[in-house]
Amino acid sequence: MTTRTQPVAQPRLHYRRALTTFILAYISVTILGIALSIFIGIIGHYPSAAEALQNQAYLVSERFYPFMNLVVWSLFAWAYFRKRAKQAGKISLTREARTLGAFWVVAAIIVDYVGFVVIKNPISLSPHDFYIGQFPWIYLIYVAIALSPLCYIALLRRAEIQ
Repeated sequence: MTTRTQPVAQPRLHYRRALTTFILAYISVTILGIALSIFIGIIGHYPSAAEALQNQAYLVSERFYPFMNLVVWSLFAWAYFRKRAKQAGKISLTREARTLGAFWVVAAIIVDYVGFVVIKNPISLSPHDFYIGQFPWIYLIYVAIALSPLCYIALLRRAEIQ
């Protein structure tokens, strides 16, 4: 007697939903980051500086960006998974969360490079200032983006247990 095993369903990233949630999360976190920097500048009475890495309000707000990114991207992970969570198995959701986190972080790295390094604007930086001058915050932000779908799945499972 031979037994056939059913192939394990591979997680399928819904690219349209992943891209839509990426764009909305990226815009949201960018607006919140700028607002936080301005708010800290106002309440801290920090003087304005022409360059971002010389601006005291930005340097103070930068420390909050990884946590802020984790919260915002986790909310958008909820938006991505809200219909899928009821249909998919736990293993499938975890795999899809990993895939989504990788998709989002790669997209964020590309958009950051183009939007804050290549295209010259009032808040653009040189490659050195962006990748070295913002160390470790920029890398912690990328880790937060990558982990946020997994954090959402962990919270979802915790809620199911209770």
